[in-house]
Amino acid sequence: MKSKMKIKKTVVGSLICLSMIFSVSSCAGDGFDKETFSGGVTDTQLQSPDASEVAFSKLPGTTNVKVTWPVVMGAGGYQFSLYIVDNPDNPVAVVKDSIIDGSSVVCPYLDDTNYKAEIKTLGNEKLNNTDATSATETTWTTLISATSIPDGEDLVAWFANNPVTTGKDTEVAFELEAGGTYTISGDLDFGVNNVQLRGNKLNHAKVNFTGTGGSIITCGGGLALKFIDFDCSVVEGGTFLKFGDVPAEITGIDSYGMVTNPIIFQSCEIRNVKCKLVNINNKKYAVQNLIIRDCIVEAHQVGGDSGDFIDFNKQNSFIKDLEISSSTFYSHTRVNPRFLRYSNGNATKAGWTVCTMTFKNNTFYNISYNGQSFNCNSWTGRNNSIVVSKNLFIDSFSGNFNRRIRMQNTNVAATYDNNCYWYNGALPLDETTNRDDGDKSTSAYGVDPVFTNPANGDFTPSAPEVFSHGSGDPRWLN
Repeated sequence: MKSKMKIKKTVVGSLICLSMIFSVSSCAGDGFDKETFSGGVTDTQLQSPDASEVAFSKLPGTTNVKVTWPVVMGAGGYQFSLYIVDNPDNPVAVVKDSIIDGSSVVCPYLDDTNYKAEIKTLGNEKLNNTDATSATETTWTTLISATSIPDGEDLVAWFANNPVTTGKDTEVAFELEAGGTYTISGDLDFGVNNVQLRGNKLNHAKVNFTGTGGSIITCGGGLALKFIDFDCSVVEGGTFLKFGDVPAEITGIDSYGMVTNPIIFQSCEIRNVKCKLVNINNKKYAVQNLIIRDCIVEAHQVGGDSGDFIDFNKQNSFIKDLEISSSTFYSHTRVNPRFLRYSNGNATKAGWTVCTMTFKNNTFYNISYNGQSFNCNSWTGRNNSIVVSKNLFIDSFSGNFNRRIRMQNTNVAATYDNNCYWYNGALPLDETTNRDDGDKSTSAYGVDPVFTNPANGDFTPSAPEVFSHGSGDPRWLN
């Protein structure tokens, strides 16, 4: 007697599909209500799906991936698990032993991450079919494929011998060896190419600048620096990243170099920056996205000669959308250069509408101690906006972060929550109640976080209020 297995759409509970980043996510089986899949298979020990036929497809406009596999005739379902395997010896479960009544599942994914899926065919009691003896295992990565650069190379010489010519429309990646050591002996110029230079997520490569005037240079094609620890100790009066001449292929409205691919610093340590972190270098660029995420940036500026730390103060240059998140910025010196400066905050000049800034879960210590957080004369005349959430502002920005980031005007829309302000041993009231442009949220507070060892870069707080508000760079709160 022949029985049939009906594949139907099933939603697997969100508790099964917890990811490391999203506290609540969902995985959905995606079957076909009107089809049956017994295929006449009875009294059989089933096999798990062929690993070569398991497919992973990112779903456009989401951070989800759809995993599909071929139907095994006579099956009663599938047991599915998905793991993060950046460290193969310590897999992290995203989905664990979920029963799927169908041949696909939708789950969250993270960029720059390696995954392993396990799919085991389950038996069908009515057909007298039994489980497969083992699960199929297959891997998938969200890292883009990369060319490896051997340990010990001078990156200036290596790229001179292996020039990048792919242009701005194709992102091309280069990977440094895990735990490797490299040098930058002068200017490392990527031109208008869209380049990703990365190390290993769990064992960062070390890159030391050895030329006193060396910088990384982009001409607006896009740049991502990920999982690398940079040391700028020998660079005197220079810049970590600067812009080169505007190329014709990205010149747009009003002669702006239109940078539509993001500039990203992600999961990097950038040590001993003595002058500027980013310098527009007297060029005219409109940068759509500048993102500094999960980084530690150590400044060692000297006096007013250091200049603005993130400097777009030439040729009407500006950043449309700036994100600084889950990062620590600290300085060994108490100096007065500005942290951030635009020449223009008028997005319409480059054909856009508004500019935004997001500061979320950061620790700032001794940054622009006597200086300003921001300056841009045209910033207030536009419908620009800022989000300031869960930051620690400690002995930074003259105790006036909000006044300057809104340019002393409430025309700049602001969203605040759970920020800590502390300057010279007290809550600076200009940040909150003294000024109309201050943080008016009910969650703003002032407390000395009592860092463990700030002189040596350990910003683990001990004040209970910091933990209860969840303020600061998350790496110090765990």
